[in-house]
Amino acid sequence: MKNSRNSLRGRFVPGALFVVLALSSCHPKPAQQGQPTDQPVASDDKIVERTEKMRARALKAPGGASEASDFASHVTMLYTQGVAKRRPPAPTLVDEAVQCLDRAKEADPDRAADLLLRKGELLLAAGRNAPGAGALRESMATRPNLRAFALLSKFYAGQKQSAELEALCKRTLPAMKSDENRYAVLDDCLKYSGAATPEAGLHWAHAKEIAFYKARHHDLEARLAAAKQRAKDDQKDEQKEEPKEAQK
Repeated sequence: MKNSRNSLRGRFVPGALFVVLALSSCHPKPAQQGQPTDQPVASDDKIVERTEKMRARALKAPGGASEASDFASHVTMLYTQGVAKRRPPAPTLVDEAVQCLDRAKEADPDRAADLLLRKGELLLAAGRNAPGAGALRESMATRPNLRAFALLSKFYAGQKQSAELEALCKRTLPAMKSDENRYAVLDDCLKYSGAATPEAGLHWAHAKEIAFYKARHHDLEARLAAAKQRAKDDQKDEQKEEPKEAQK
């Protein structure tokens, strides 16, 4: 139960299940051992170049929410994709992106939750955990949102802050209006609790929420199993057709 729960994550669009499974069966051929490649270098160059373009745009439009968000997103990418380790950025780059986000938040308060989310995401990626978590808490306080919740709950789990995680779960679930988002919150809360059953991991939730989670999880498992079976059947049909094609 625990392994299958963690593999689902509950956020598939039902129609995309088969596509995901079909694509997973396509594996590129591995590069020959010892064969030189400049792909990481070329990829790093593109990301760095794109980041600098986003930086220039943000500096030309002080207070622009979209420009600041794009700049911060690209700086985050430098860290999440390992570029910053291979090509350390300027020491001031993260602070510069944060300042752009702060100016944009002042200029456009309606987008404060999204800009604080970007700020928290960036700071966590750069290893600045305390201010990063603080920005995510501000984002949730401004407007509860699933992305900030996902990042903050993962952070709390990594820091083994179970009390903070449970409190976050309790506050967030009532704010989620769609079934998809409710399930996503419950799924993360259960996963990060480390418990083997919904009753144990979601003990803080109302019984109807636990029942909802179990029913939806069962439904997702059934659809995923059906999609896998269809993929296997299609593969068998293709294998049967190959000898016929060879005889022509």
